[in-house]
Amino acid sequence: MTNSQDRIVNIQGLRKVYPGKTPVEAVKGIDLTVPRGELFGLLGPNGAGKTTTISVCTTRSLPTAGSVTVAGIDVFAHPAEARRFMGVVTQFNTLDRQCTVWENIYFHCRYYGWKHAQAAARTRELLDLFKLAEREKTFVKTLSGGLAQRVQIARAIAHDPQVLFLDEPSAGLDPQSRLALWDIIRTLRERGITIVLTTHYMEEADTLCERVAIIDTARSWCAIHRPI
Repeated sequence: MTNSQDRIVNIQGLRKVYPGKTPVEAVKGIDLTVPRGELFGLLGPNGAGKTTTISVCTTRSLPTAGSVTVAGIDVFAHPAEARRFMGVVTQFNTLDRQCTVWENIYFHCRYYGWKHAQAAARTRELLDLFKLAEREKTFVKTLSGGLAQRVQIARAIAHDPQVLFLDEPSAGLDPQSRLALWDIIRTLRERGITIVLTTHYMEEADTLCERVAIIDTARSWCAIHRPI
C-alpha cells in the first residue's frame, strides 16, 4: 500500500458538471492516487473526461465536488502555491509566439521568481537537454509541431516542478516526432519527475507508463500495473 506521504497526486470523489440547458457531467466521481516518481497514464477515447480531470488537477477548472492535492497541497484552497509544484503541457500550443525559444523558457523561470543568473543557467541547461541550443534565437511561431512540443515541455519543467502533467502530448505529431517525444518523457522519468500523461493511443500508454487507468464515459476506471 502506498504511504500517504508518497501520494504526490491524490484525487478523491472528483466530479465536474458543466452547467447549461442540458448539464454535462464530464467527470462522474474519480478516486485516484499517483505515487511519487511514477509515470502514470490516463487512457481513454476523446470526450471521456481525461482533459477535464487534468484541468481540475492543474487549477484551470473548479470541480463540482471532490478534492485534489498535489504535493500535499489542496489545489482548490491554495492554487498559486500548488502551481509551484507542477508543470503543465496542454493539448494546444501555449508558447508566446512573439518570443524566441530562449525567451519562452527564461521568462518562465523569472515568472516563478528566479534571479537572472539562475534563470539563464536553467534555460541553457534545458536547451542542451532538449537539443534546442541551435534554435535558441528562433521565434517559436516558425517551429514544427514536434519542436514546439519540445519547447513546451522544457518550459513546463523550467521551474523544477515535482509533477508534470502532459495532456495528449503526442496528438498531431508525425511518427518520428512522436518517438523523439517518447525519448524525452523517458529521460524526465529517469530524472525523478512524476509524470501524469493522458492519451488515447494504446501503444503510447503501453510503451511509456508504469501504471494505467482506463477512463470511459467519465466513469469507468481500472488501474493496471505493468512492468517497464
